[in-house]
Amino acid sequence: MAKINGIVINGFKAFPSLHTIELEGKHLLMYGENGSGKSSIYYALHCIFNSYRKPDKGKKYFDKSNSQNLVNRFFSQKNALDKPHVAINWSDRDGGLFSSKVFEEGCEELKELAELETFFVNHQLLNGFFNFTNSNSINLFPIFQREILPYKYTNKQSLSIMYEQIVNEALKLGNNSPTKQIKEMIDSFNSELDSFIGDINISVSDIYKNYFKTEGDQDLSILLTYPEENPNPDVFFDGFRLKWDNRLIRNQRGELERTINKSLIEPIIGIIIKENGNEILKPHVYFNEAKLTAIALSIRFALLKGINPADDSTPPEGSFLALDDMLISLDMSNRTKVVDFLLKISDKYKIYLFTHDKAFFNYVCHEIHQSGKTEDWVYKRVSYNANNKEPIVLDEHSDYLSKAKYFYEIGDYDTSAINIRKQLEQSVGELLPYELKVDTKGRFISLEKLWDKFVTFYSNNGKPLDPVMQNLFSDSKLLILNVAAHYQRLSNPIYKIELDKAFKLVDYVRSLEKISNKLVIEGGKRIVFQHPTIDYKCSFELDSDLEIVQDEHIVARIPKCKNIRWSYNGVDNWDFETNQQDSNHPLLTSCPKITNFFKNCCDKLPLGITEEMLMKHCKISGVSINDYLGGARISALIIEAIKA
Repeated sequence: MAKINGIVINGFKAFPSLHTIELEGKHLLMYGENGSGKSSIYYALHCIFNSYRKPDKGKKYFDKSNSQNLVNRFFSQKNALDKPHVAINWSDRDGGLFSSKVFEEGCEELKELAELETFFVNHQLLNGFFNFTNSNSINLFPIFQREILPYKYTNKQSLSIMYEQIVNEALKLGNNSPTKQIKEMIDSFNSELDSFIGDINISVSDIYKNYFKTEGDQDLSILLTYPEENPNPDVFFDGFRLKWDNRLIRNQRGELERTINKSLIEPIIGIIIKENGNEILKPHVYFNEAKLTAIALSIRFALLKGINPADDSTPPEGSFLALDDMLISLDMSNRTKVVDFLLKISDKYKIYLFTHDKAFFNYVCHEIHQSGKTEDWVYKRVSYNANNKEPIVLDEHSDYLSKAKYFYEIGDYDTSAINIRKQLEQSVGELLPYELKVDTKGRFISLEKLWDKFVTFYSNNGKPLDPVMQNLFSDSKLLILNVAAHYQRLSNPIYKIELDKAFKLVDYVRSLEKISNKLVIEGGKRIVFQHPTIDYKCSFELDSDLEIVQDEHIVARIPKCKNIRWSYNGVDNWDFETNQQDSNHPLLTSCPKITNFFKNCCDKLPLGITEEMLMKHCKISGVSINDYLGGARISALIIEAIKA
């Protein structure tokens, strides 16, 4: 098996209708608040990869008459083929596409799935490792039997099934002595389990040390035990024990007779933890919850193939770890260690990570990005729609327009409108230079102000917006939405017809071409200014190109003026300070920046010259700069640029 492309859920747990969670063969990071339906997706995977191991092949989960069924109570069958089920869409190594499901008839033939290494870890599992009272000794066998042994196979049979078969055969004995067959079954089980625990012990201490030990903490050695000798003479068979109650009691006739009553004593998997060589007698009492979680994770992850340098084995392609809120008992410093570990093994195992903690979700996103593996993941958010009584699963990093359309389709018009507004802010912002999107303190401005600048910007560049669209924005309820309230309910409700218009507005804005032209006056060009009301004329050349790049930022590359010439009332080189001609005027040989030259013309010449006048009446080859560069906006743009 190569990869899982999607998880399909219909009428299962929180999902009353058909949903497909697209994975694209990638890792999954999913965020959803408690009660959103997030864990239902985790358990859908759990159901698929465990049903074929069960005697009934998972039928009970979809049989409404069974008390253990997981059918959503709001499921409504649409046709004869519409039945509650969970499934995975997957592709093999050759690119072939397949679907495997579990439904009311049990699971389909899932031979390919049995090849995979699959690990399911949630908070309940980790809590179960050390959920013992002070007076109890630790026995990890129940948690192993429930959560770990179903995934450990020998001769195409899981150790969990081996154990269940032994129990069933033992119960059939009645008061009879054990048979040779059951003794052989017990010996085989003991041997396999002992070997399995030995495999864990090889790497568990190293995994803890390498991935979960906190700096400054004491070294720990972790060893699981499976007693080879019976601690109780009343039981027999090492590991798996049958206890015989051999007593004399009086029968109905008052006579003494010997009774043989049998009871089962489950196997014991103990644990020895030493801190700097000193054994901790009751680890579940001695260590805090974070430390116990780290130890439990070390034990669980010790089963993974190829994570230690000495282990060169590789899990089958498509093997995965599904992890649902397993870190809620850890602070962020300890969570980071787990995330580091998961990212390190993500080249061997697919990671399906579910969390209700938004801050943790954002942290994992950041770490994935830092590792350069962003494209290897899909990011999902799940929330619960109370109106439709079903979860909503969205791509967390999808565009706002896609989200708006989704909420529109399911009738959540308020949430749709909020996402339309966000999309409009984004689309308008992408069409404006940075300087027009922020206030004087560098903070991004509101949509209302952004829209006004947007209208003016395009108008000044000779591309005015459609008046109908301008009116549509002004009349839209997008203006009254509080974008910080993701699920705000308005006193004036949003109606479908208003959203239809808002979608048109977004489509219109997205269709506009970005004004991203590079404005250039070539170096060497002679620029001539003629005062419109006074006999004053000035000209100069540029020593290099004048460039104003109008894109994400307005950037000006300002040249110098050279070969400056001027006349006033027919007199060349007139000095306005001495009121006479000056053939040795410093300006004749100086090369000021065009910005300084323009400023001096406005500030020092008694001619009432303004920046706008200069730009309007400066000409290149008889053509005004505005016309030369193609737009009335040029004057203001150059002024903005040179001021910057």
